[in-house]
Amino acid sequence: MSNSASANSIKGTRPASDEVLTVAPNSVTINGSNALMDLGNQITVVDSNGVRVDDGSITVDGNDLIVGLKPLTISGSYLVTYELLAINDVPLNGTFKFTVNGISEITTSTNTPIPEPSSDKSNPNKTTDYLVIGLLVFAFLMLILISRFARKTFRK
Repeated sequence: MSNSASANSIKGTRPASDEVLTVAPNSVTINGSNALMDLGNQITVVDSNGVRVDDGSITVDGNDLIVGLKPLTISGSYLVTYELLAINDVPLNGTFKFTVNGISEITTSTNTPIPEPSSDKSNPNKTTDYLVIGLLVFAFLMLILISRFARKTFRK
C-alpha cells in the first residue's frame, strides 16, 4: 500500500491488500483512521486489462469509503486506486491490489415460471373491509340518534 504522508492513514481494506480470493467480492471498502468528508472521495477498481470494474456507486460511512463492483468475470489481479478526503486533513492517495482466482464463466439459467397463488384462499383484507364498513354504519346511526336527542332537548 502506498500513500502520502498525512495524519489520516489506512487502517484496513476489504479485500485486504494482496489478498487472494476464491470468491469475487461485490464491493471494495477502505477504512481510514479519520472521518471522511461526504463529497470528493474517489475510488476506482480496474482489472488486469485496465478495464474499470467498479460500478461508480461510492458511499461514505464514517471512516469507510465503499464502492460497489460489477460482477467480476475474469480471474486475475485487480488494482484499487483511491483518494480519501478526511475533514481538516490533506488528501490521502494510494493503491493496492487483490487477486481473484477460480472465476468460472457465468452461465445463464433458464427462467422457471413462478406459479401464481391460487385464488381460493380467503382474502384477509376482505374481513377488515367488512369490519370498517360495519363501524362506519354504526357511527352514522349513532350520529342520527344523537342529533334527534339534541333536537328534543333543545326544543324545550
